[in-house]
Amino acid sequence: MAIKHRIIIHQHQPWRRFALIGGIAFAIAIGGWLLYRYTRATTISDFQRAQLERDRLSEENQRLVRELRAARDEAHTNKDEAAFAQRSHDIDTQACAQVKASLMDLQAQAAGLREQLAFYRGIVAPDESGTGVRVYDFKVARDPKSSQYRFDLVLIQSVRHDKRIGGQINVVIDGVHGGQRQSLKLSDIADGDARNLVFSFKYFQEFGGTFRLPEGFRPIRVAITVLPDGGGQPKIQDEYDWAKIQQEGLP
Repeated sequence: MAIKHRIIIHQHQPWRRFALIGGIAFAIAIGGWLLYRYTRATTISDFQRAQLERDRLSEENQRLVRELRAARDEAHTNKDEAAFAQRSHDIDTQACAQVKASLMDLQAQAAGLREQLAFYRGIVAPDESGTGVRVYDFKVARDPKSSQYRFDLVLIQSVRHDKRIGGQINVVIDGVHGGQRQSLKLSDIADGDARNLVFSFKYFQEFGGTFRLPEGFRPIRVAITVLPDGGGQPKIQDEYDWAKIQQEGLP
C-alpha cells in the first residue's frame, strides 16, 4: 500500500497571537476592575449598615440607661414614700394605742370614782339613815392556778349614827357536793384571821381573806349575817348569787 503525503501550508500571522493575549489580559483587567468595584461597593454598604446598626444600638443603649436611671430614681422615691407611710402608720398606731390605753385608764378611774361616790353616798344618804349597819359590797375571786379564793367584804353605817358599832359577821356558802345540798361556814374553810370576822367601826370597815372550797363542791349562793353587839340593832341578813359576785381572778 502506498503512503500518500500531504503538504499543509500555514500562513504566518504573528499579530493574532498578540491580539489574543492582549484581549485576554484586557478581559482579566476589566474583570478585576469590576470585581474590585463590586467588592468595594459591597464592603462600603456593609460598613455603612454596620455603622447604622452600631449607632442604633448606641442610642438604644443610652435610652435603656436613661430608663434604668429613671426606674431607680422612682424606686428610691417609692421606697422613701413607703418608709414614710410606714412610719406614719406606726406613729398613728402607737398614738391610737396610747389614746386607747389612756381612755381605758380614764374609764377605770371614772368607774372607781363612781364606786367611791356610791360608797360615800351610801354612808350619808338620808334615805339610808335608819338602816344602821349594813353590807355595802361582797365579792369573791378565784386564783386560776389553784383552788384558792379571795373574798372582799365592806360594811357601812350612815353618818346619822355617829357612834361606834361592833359585832360579828357570819358568812355561809350554800352549794351542792356529791349531788347533795351542803352549807359551808367561812369560819371553817378560811385561812388565818379571816376565820373570825369581828367588826368595830363608826362609818365603814373593810374585810378580806382567802379560803378553799372542797374538791367537787359547786357554790350557788352566799348568805351573810351581821350581828351587832348589845342588841340595840337587829341582825342584818343578805344573800348573794355566786355567779354575780365571782370575779375573774385574784388581784
